[in-house]
Amino acid sequence: MTIDEIIEALARLGPAEGPGFDEPLVHQHQAVLYDGMPEFLAGTVPHLREGIEAGAPTLAVAPAREADALREALGQDAPAVQFLHPLDVYTNPVRAMAAISAVARTLGPRPAWVVATDDWERYPDPIEWVRYEALLNVSFPNQPFHSLCCYDTSVVTSEVVDHVRRTHPEVFEGEALRDSPVYGDQTALLKDLDRRSLPASPHTAASMRILPADLHAVRAFVAEQARGCGVTGDALHNLLVAVTEVATNAIRHGDAPVTLRTWPDKGLICEITDSGDWQPDAHLSWDPPDSAADAGFGLWGAGMLCDTVQVRPGAKGTTVRLRTCA
Repeated sequence: MTIDEIIEALARLGPAEGPGFDEPLVHQHQAVLYDGMPEFLAGTVPHLREGIEAGAPTLAVAPAREADALREALGQDAPAVQFLHPLDVYTNPVRAMAAISAVARTLGPRPAWVVATDDWERYPDPIEWVRYEALLNVSFPNQPFHSLCCYDTSVVTSEVVDHVRRTHPEVFEGEALRDSPVYGDQTALLKDLDRRSLPASPHTAASMRILPADLHAVRAFVAEQARGCGVTGDALHNLLVAVTEVATNAIRHGDAPVTLRTWPDKGLICEITDSGDWQPDAHLSWDPPDSAADAGFGLWGAGMLCDTVQVRPGAKGTTVRLRTCA
């Protein structure tokens, strides 16, 4: 099923009542660190059965191999689980947050059990998925999700494992559930992530000065660079819209000079830097805005259109880096 089909199915549910529906409105956000399918199933199958027995919506976001293993392990209970492919949910962190927000609005106070796993190493900027995990804690503290995020330790890096422990208060390792000793203030973690320096742009990066009266030249420049990296069609159109939005924001709210740099990296990276001194009061959120008039709508829209958008405000200017994969 797709995420839209899941939302439609959830919308048809009746009032939240019955076994398990009188629980506190608290987000239970756990992780599984596993090495091999037996450890994966040991952590996930009891979790899914708990949701099934509660009569609650029970979802599994998993690639084909893991989904097949879950269906086999669940046996006759498997049809009670709604299976989604990760590509229908985790296209990028901002779209994933929008999907989860839509599910939360549809569920209301109704609890749901969720298992989520993917080949996390296929993503080009894994730190943005760390932000996503932390944002889930900040954005949905009172949503009765029972979330179980699964990471294959034979594939992911030690840095990712460290961040899993920092973004999940409880972690399954092997077959034991333990409190994470490094889980802490998630808002502080988000601010820390937003202060991390981005890797320097390569000296071979193409660059141009962005002038307020000539955004057409910016789009032409990006289009030429993108086609040379294999970015075409809808991906190119989305990138041009996103770059125009970010460039416009930099001109309106930043200080000159405003500079655009581009370079190939699994597609194309576009980096726009201004010389302003914007210092946001809080961490940058990818929560969907209520309307186009809300502050931050432009950056949110750019995040919906690109594979990743990274923002680094600083005393010497603000840098926005957009990646579109080929």
